[in-house]
Amino acid sequence: MNCKRCHHTNEAHVSSDESKSLMRAGKCNIPSCTCKQYLDPIQEIDEDLM
Repeated sequence: MNCKRCHHTNEAHVSSDESKSLMRAGKCNIPSCTCKQYLDPIQEIDEDLM
């Protein structure tokens, strides 16, 4: 998935913890990108998935 803020893939963002959760992904590793936090493009998560 791509970040809603900078449109780079989630793999380009630093993971904040060992679980590799997208909700805790940090800043973008692309040198020219100033995005500080991965923003999930999915606005609503289906209750069945939780």
